[in-house]
Amino acid sequence: MAANTKDLEILLGEPRRAIRSMAIAFIFAMAVVEINQFVDTFWVSGLGTNASSAVATVTPIYALMVAAGIGVGVGSTTTIAFRLGRSENEVANRLAGNSITLGIILSVAASAIVFLLAGPTIDLMGAGDIHDESMAYLMPYILMSPALLVSAILSSILRAEGAAKKSTVLQIAAAVFNMALDPLFIYIMGLGVFGAGLATSVSALLSIFIGFYWYATNKTIIKLDRAAMKFDKETVKEVLDVGAPKTIQTMISNMTDLIQRVFLIVAGGVNAVMFYNFTWRYIGLVNLPGRALDSAMVPVCSAAYGQSDLDKMNTAYKYTMKIVVGFGILAAAILFILAEPFIWVLTVEDSMAALRPEFIWTLRVSVFLIPFSALMGVGSSMLQALKKAKIPMNFYFIWGFVKLGMYAVAAYGFGSFEWIIYSMVLVHVFGGVMLIWLANREFRKAKQNIVSNIQ
Repeated sequence: MAANTKDLEILLGEPRRAIRSMAIAFIFAMAVVEINQFVDTFWVSGLGTNASSAVATVTPIYALMVAAGIGVGVGSTTTIAFRLGRSENEVANRLAGNSITLGIILSVAASAIVFLLAGPTIDLMGAGDIHDESMAYLMPYILMSPALLVSAILSSILRAEGAAKKSTVLQIAAAVFNMALDPLFIYIMGLGVFGAGLATSVSALLSIFIGFYWYATNKTIIKLDRAAMKFDKETVKEVLDVGAPKTIQTMISNMTDLIQRVFLIVAGGVNAVMFYNFTWRYIGLVNLPGRALDSAMVPVCSAAYGQSDLDKMNTAYKYTMKIVVGFGILAAAILFILAEPFIWVLTVEDSMAALRPEFIWTLRVSVFLIPFSALMGVGSSMLQALKKAKIPMNFYFIWGFVKLGMYAVAAYGFGSFEWIIYSMVLVHVFGGVMLIWLANREFRKAKQNIVSNIQ
């Protein structure tokens, strides 16, 4: 049996096995990616606080650039898996090809927008003293955004057919290339913070070559030939029905992160952005199992939905939720207890070491949001698999508004960075509970519709 056929059979088979099979590969890939983030942070921190603060400040701007790739990726995963569940492989091929074409078009548009608006945005955030460093870090992303978006979309297409190992190889390849290129570009070639951005962009480009090699040599179920890549309005619409709300949801989330930098700086100065950002490095690391399970759950649930098997879909959903909550509680406890040694790793340089107590406090308070952040991911993924992506999009708009309101009160009313962190925990508790409730409600509606159609 060919490996690609076996992957698809697992995807369409027993849901717990399918999720385990895919999630293990995704955890490994995401672990390497997160390690890469830490390595990147380590190399940049060696340039001093200005460079570190610049990277932390413009991270949401970079995230806004790749939001379209994330949205198209989720749209392609959901729709391709749904079509494969119905054995409509030719339609799945067109969805894959048009997703890549769409990603390239959107990346060019995103680069133009960021090039025009990034500078004024950085100054408006109150980070004018690190303007040059911030723009230097962003410039490689602006110039090479197609590589960043296409790399993400290729991984999503592979995920849609159950090819978790191949998707993992792409992610690991990009991370390993980046870890190798970081010291070369930053220090040996003397490019500084510009070199950090360049290493990430070049690494994404190199990983794309691996992905296209698999398609060129027919090692996948999906066929990316010239016919599949031809722009088709109806096919693009199908991807965007899920992908556009996900893109907007991601942009809302990242725009919220961007605006909240203003409140962080007002409450605690430029260093407050660094405390916040470094803490999320660890939260991101311990959220790996949750994110991997979310990534596995979407194609499994989408394929089950295509098969009109709602019991299989529900099994995958409940199985995922149980694991991510349990692991989230355990991870929060470990981070709370071992906060000091974890923070020490990222604060070796003298100017960073002086700020170590603030880093430790921020991490210890923040860990309480971890299980609820995981629930937000599961609820949102279930809604996307149900092709109800507009619901999490609308929710994230409301959630972001509430979050920014609480941060504004903390910054301008209390002048307190500490109250911003407390608010962050509370708003994630609210988000996790609400998104799970919304996912459960929509699943019940979908099940009733299928039962009604059968009758």
